[in-house]
Amino acid sequence: MSQAIDGLASEELLRRVIAVTTTTDMEALLATLPIVSENDSSFDATRAADTWNPGHLHWMPVGGDRGNAGRIKLANHPVNPLAERIVNGMEALIELHRTRELNLNSHAAPPESPRAAVGRYFGLPALDQIPKIEDKAERARLWGIAREIARGLRLKLSTVRIKGQPSFTIMIEDDGIGQSADMVHRTLLSLGSTTKGDKPYMIGLFGQGGSSAFSISRYSWVLSRRAPEALGDRKDGLGWSVIKQVFPRGRRDDYFAYLAGAPDGRVLAFEAAAADAVGMAHGTRFAHIGCDFQGVGGSSVTRNLFPALNHVLFNPMLPYELYAGRDTADPMWGNAYRLSNVKLRNSTAAVSLDKTFPPQQVTTR
Repeated sequence: MSQAIDGLASEELLRRVIAVTTTTDMEALLATLPIVSENDSSFDATRAADTWNPGHLHWMPVGGDRGNAGRIKLANHPVNPLAERIVNGMEALIELHRTRELNLNSHAAPPESPRAAVGRYFGLPALDQIPKIEDKAERARLWGIAREIARGLRLKLSTVRIKGQPSFTIMIEDDGIGQSADMVHRTLLSLGSTTKGDKPYMIGLFGQGGSSAFSISRYSWVLSRRAPEALGDRKDGLGWSVIKQVFPRGRRDDYFAYLAGAPDGRVLAFEAAAADAVGMAHGTRFAHIGCDFQGVGGSSVTRNLFPALNHVLFNPMLPYELYAGRDTADPMWGNAYRLSNVKLRNSTAAVSLDKTFPPQQVTTR
């Protein structure tokens, strides 16, 4: 079992992991852990059971595929993987409500679409329809529901300066269904596999998009805890790992790898009591550290994140919160909501959004 590695299931270590927000912090943490180097040829991930060094952590390829770099690097803009992570969080919130529904009625038919799921479980129409509701009391009621839902899905941007240059960290937190520690490597750290094929109420399908966030960051860490009503016969606890791009000495095939605590690829786990102590009841946290915004730096990253996310997630299934370098949140509704709201409140909006031109005189020579 991964917990057999001394000192790697303590509340103290969990608090240290949660506090890691810079590359310097991460490298200091990794230096204290018993990790077999990616350059140690004695370990072969394809024959992990035969070459495992007991009492140590090992770098295992994400998705079990050493050729994963090409697929993980598919994102053509750094905001896209972050949007994928947010969508994953929306799915986790929907899946939690579906599980609760099945616990009450195991024969309950699934919602026919993600939008139908949001209507059934959260009582919300499409977000861009809320401003169009004429009844002020009903509009305020729905806005209040949406605002409360947004608190369960958060994207946080923080910035520090390292050697005079800004370094960005993005954290995505959801209070959804989460994963049990023994399943993190098969779900959150998988690649190209999915459990959503028979779930019409889910948004994604191919198990690819969120992993692209590994390619825009120097390091990532993940924590996940399964909601108690979805545990079944699995043990409660908090699975965790670190992810980075690996460049083995003497080889050309770089890849993305995560820290595994057992030959079968399972990640390490903290006991439920440690998770309770840091206030993580259920859900998933991803931190992407040292993010590369493709030459964009300084305050422009903070300023541009709000419009960029509202553009990419034009009419999101659920709202979420953005903490862009500050402690207060901007509720994120998507540009469809914002445009709908402008048309309702500004009588000149139609003119400004759909500009017309008077006839123009044309002369010829």
